Amino acid sequence: MRKSLGVLLVVGTVAVCADAEVATDVFGFQKFFKTKEGSYSWDSRHWANGKARLFDDWKGDGQDPTQWTDDRSSDGGGFYVDGQGTMQMLGSGPRFHINGQQSWATNKQQFQNVEYTGYFKRDALGGKDYGGMVVGVRSGALGHGSSGGNNCDAHTYYARFRNDGKWDFEKEWKHPGSYYRSGAGVGHQDPLWGGAVLPVDKWIGMKYVVYNKDASTVRLEVYIDSTTNATPPGNWELVGVAEDAGQDWSGASSGVATIDGCSYTDAKAAILQAGDAIIMRSDNDHPYYKYVSVREIDPTAPLDGETDVGGSSSSSQGLSSSSGESAPAAIRRTYHPSLENVPVRHFDLLGRRVPAKK
Repeated sequence: MRKSLGVLLVVGTVAVCADAEVATDVFGFQKFFKTKEGSYSWDSRHWANGKARLFDDWKGDGQDPTQWTDDRSSDGGGFYVDGQGTMQMLGSGPRFHINGQQSWATNKQQFQNVEYTGYFKRDALGGKDYGGMVVGVRSGALGHGSSGGNNCDAHTYYARFRNDGKWDFEKEWKHPGSYYRSGAGVGHQDPLWGGAVLPVDKWIGMKYVVYNKDASTVRLEVYIDSTTNATPPGNWELVGVAEDAGQDWSGASSGVATIDGCSYTDAKAAILQAGDAIIMRSDNDHPYYKYVSVREIDPTAPLDGETDVGGSSSSSQGLSSSSGESAPAAIRRTYHPSLENVPVRHFDLLGRRVPAKK
């Protein structure tokens, strides 16, 4: 279920049309938007195929049926999959790309309007303050200091549940420059855990939704599940919202107004367009991920209302075409498209909301 602005959703039972899309993902976690017709989705079910493995040195995961897994780590540390559904990031600069434009992939896709869902567990204290659960969308696969790449192709919107206990959205136009904002506005990073650091040995869910609100504005929404320990359908609570119309929120270091050396025709082009890759990254720590799914969504089609938790996840793996799945029942929720200036959420180490400090 989902909480938003203090409203607890009640789960009831209603009939669902036979041609309705299943309102939970392949792992049973709640969806917020319908999948874009004809698009492909990525998920981590192949992490649970019973085959433990390590992939590194900028190689893909041979067990990924989509062929989209792309190791772009800065140090060659790579990633370890235990074969039971969990992936651990290794090395000092892990960069896990879900690259829909891999040259050897059979099916290719870019991501523009995205709903990301995944669970993260910090393995120990330490790591960079700006590390933690860090997810980026609309990025160019070779835009982050990669050999043969173009740093102007690094246009990325990140959502971060940071190691230092803060949360923010980070905007990057040209690598390595970037700037951030949170509920308190541009240049601010709000506390998420009541002043404490990101908890250790706790499964924390992030749902990150990014879409074009209109012809000139990008909207970012980030939610947290801090209470279920990765139990479907999740207990999603809104953390924050931001909107960007180009130059009002700079993607350059220290918030400067211009991006030098890039051939953007205007400030909006680089942020409104689709990207090749979804990024999961951290720095100087070795966190775990599981139950990850990424879908291209129809932002005009929220999954609203209230129904039973129904529709079991499919056991098939790989690219799933969104031609309109059906299920006997599904979770649905009330969507608030005009949410602005959302109050900052604070949580204690058990994931319970606590009042913000005055």
